[in-house]
Amino acid sequence: MSDLRNNSIIGAVLASVLGVMGVGVLAETLVHPNYPDTPGYLPEVVIEAAGGPAAPSGPPDFGRLFADPAALAELVARGERVRAQCVSCHTFDAGAANGIGPNMHDAFGRAVGSHAGYAYSEAMAGHGGSWDYLALNDFLASPAGAVRGTKMAFAGLRNDQDRVAMIAYMRSISPNNVALPAPLPEAAPAEDAPTEGDAAPADAPPATPG
Repeated sequence: MSDLRNNSIIGAVLASVLGVMGVGVLAETLVHPNYPDTPGYLPEVVIEAAGGPAAPSGPPDFGRLFADPAALAELVARGERVRAQCVSCHTFDAGAANGIGPNMHDAFGRAVGSHAGYAYSEAMAGHGGSWDYLALNDFLASPAGAVRGTKMAFAGLRNDQDRVAMIAYMRSISPNNVALPAPLPEAAPAEDAPTEGDAAPADAPPATPG
């Protein structure tokens, strides 16, 4: 009697499962859903270019930056801190021995490739000129770009303020006197162009029909 009851229960369960499966197959046959290749909704995002003034270009205005004694003193102090990036190769004290690179005590204002006792690369020895404001600015920004073939492996001081400060520091310890360049002329303010709908000047003659 117990076996008959168990068989009845199992049969009922199997019948229910088969019924559910049959309904699913029938529904799949009658309805054909279209699923997108990419699930979800991706909104279109438009990124606008940031506004604001363009970055300044051209060499630093040393004639203006170094003319104020208080501002120059701050630059020299900052340059002395920037010097920490250079001391693994260069010395800065008067009379100190050359390191991997030449001594920098009198580098500002001296002829390029001329420090006694240092074996310069052919490119540096034959470069010519002297280390003035603009020459140092170009070289410190990118040594390999300013003097192709230099032995100096340092990538350069890419930060404009650090580079100007380093030049101020080198100038402060050098016995060589290089006159400040004249301040660069200030850019004239742009005049606003008249827009459509602007009123004509009061003294403008009336327009005549063509």
